[in-house]
Amino acid sequence: MISVDLSQLRTGKLSEFFKPEIEYIWLKDDTEDAHLYAGLHQIHFYQNRIYTLDIFGCTCIHIFDRSGNYLSKIKSYGEGPGQYLDFDAAAFVDGELVLLGIHPRKIMWFSLEGEYLREVSFREQLGPGVFSERDQRYYLYTPTREPGAYFVKSFDKSLKDTLNYFPYDPEKLYGHFSGRDFFQKSHENLYYGMAYSDTIYQIDEGVFVPKLVFDFGKYAQDLEEVKSLEGTEKALDFINNWAKLYFRGQYLISEKQLYTMLVYEKTGINVFFDREHQQTHVIKDRIVDDIDGVFDPHYIIYTFEPGKVGIKVPGRDLYKTLLEKKERMSQSDYENWINTNGRNFAEIATEARESENPVLIVYTMKH
Repeated sequence: MISVDLSQLRTGKLSEFFKPEIEYIWLKDDTEDAHLYAGLHQIHFYQNRIYTLDIFGCTCIHIFDRSGNYLSKIKSYGEGPGQYLDFDAAAFVDGELVLLGIHPRKIMWFSLEGEYLREVSFREQLGPGVFSERDQRYYLYTPTREPGAYFVKSFDKSLKDTLNYFPYDPEKLYGHFSGRDFFQKSHENLYYGMAYSDTIYQIDEGVFVPKLVFDFGKYAQDLEEVKSLEGTEKALDFINNWAKLYFRGQYLISEKQLYTMLVYEKTGINVFFDREHQQTHVIKDRIVDDIDGVFDPHYIIYTFEPGKVGIKVPGRDLYKTLLEKKERMSQSDYENWINTNGRNFAEIATEARESENPVLIVYTMKH
């Protein structure tokens, strides 16, 4: 049980929740559709490469090496075989990239270098999801409002042996979420958490086991109130400005801790739950970077791979942060800092000082 009590709000430091190491990776790309900052909705580290899914920009996947050097891209926009109009997620299976949540309805396979390999079409809609190495199955979330339909489908590697979970219930509140973040992997397990639900499930051999349950107490949003506003002009204003605490379906997880971002009447809140000691930490404002003393993140957005999480910041903005740091310090203190704790940050921020492309800031979760 994760009890979230806003009377316990406090400032928090990165070192409380992450290992004392931060990695900075500038994605160096000068191709014509390299507007990487606005549209990256998933970023995957796999083997020695980085894959960025630009869903609303170029509708393509850029491929970089682990140092951030551009290698190639997957761009197969169209309506024919080997093409897509939209996609939502990628998984990596047996050394291939599998594109999921595609319109028109299919699953596509590419080589790790971006070469199209094959596809399988479906009659039903299939949304974003993951592949579980533990039980060798795909798990996909599909938004639905159809009686008798299910939100989660699972297939084995041959795309047979279909299992369905979480039937649509017209009495419940589901909202309009892509579901890209609903599945999360730790080093050992696969988890599922759906917006407006209070429960995160651990998936064990095809069984969804309730594992972590939120209790927002007197700060909880009445979901019936939100449901009564659905489809009205007041709905968006209420969600953006007046809604109290509810699980938003965005979270990161390891064996030792859970992280989620919440909003209470327009105020952003970071929640860390220590799974080992069953303790909740409710953090206000930015999380203080006491590791190298530079960038205090508002939220932690991405899971790059199990245990590796973080954010992205345009190179120019990161360089401004470096200059502000320099102005606040004496010359001798600044020189000492850039030669010790601040060396990695200062080198990347200086290199990316004129770039709108993002620098990935990578934190390692305590396992």
